Amino acid sequence: MSGESSSWRTVLSIIFVIVTSIRLMYTCSNMNRRDDSAVNNLDVSPYVMTQEQAEAIADQKRVNTKIVQFEKNRFSNNLFYSDYAALDSLTVSEQEEYGVCRLKKDSLIFMDIKSQLNIPKEYYLQNNHDDSLRVAFKSPRNLTIFIHDFETKESVENGFKSVKRYSNLEKFKVENNLESAKVFSYKISKEGKKFNGYALAFQSKTRDYQTFYEFESSTLSKDMLKNKALEFLIQNTKQKK
Repeated sequence: MSGESSSWRTVLSIIFVIVTSIRLMYTCSNMNRRDDSAVNNLDVSPYVMTQEQAEAIADQKRVNTKIVQFEKNRFSNNLFYSDYAALDSLTVSEQEEYGVCRLKKDSLIFMDIKSQLNIPKEYYLQNNHDDSLRVAFKSPRNLTIFIHDFETKESVENGFKSVKRYSNLEKFKVENNLESAKVFSYKISKEGKKFNGYALAFQSKTRDYQTFYEFESSTLSKDMLKNKALEFLIQNTKQKK
């Protein structure tokens, strides 16, 4: 009987070892499956991305920023082709953003060290430091004056055409070729409207620098616009003493 008990203990010990080993193997197998599942879940998580994905998102953000800035500049550059009343509708924050204000009194601006230009009160003024545009004005009667200046080795005619490259320039003509300036007449279309234009072009004698005074109107005829441009310059150009 004692020998039989000893045999059972031996068998039970072997079975215990086998069962324990099987349980240990099963536990390890489950842990491995959980680890594999966790890795797989991390691979498809929406919160984790590859370097290529991160770079693609960053590139798209840069493109979107450039598009927004381009549209903002386009709107700002075309703002004075709107009617005077449309400028009145701008909020204070919009006027600040686009560098626009309505003058409460006559204001002088320096054109060079020897001359100033008077801008009458109630004119809208824009100075947004954009591209080659130095400053722009708009009268209550919708006469708009742009002043561009920049360095270039191009001829004055080609320099002016580059200024109007987005304006569908038509009927461009040199009206006068003076000693100190050239006078151009032209037509452009902007924001669905046609404008007559009259411009004075100056070429610096000492360096490759050009300045353009552009008078534009959607209501005045070519001859009337010419008279208004000369009248404005005669009345508002001041020589520094």
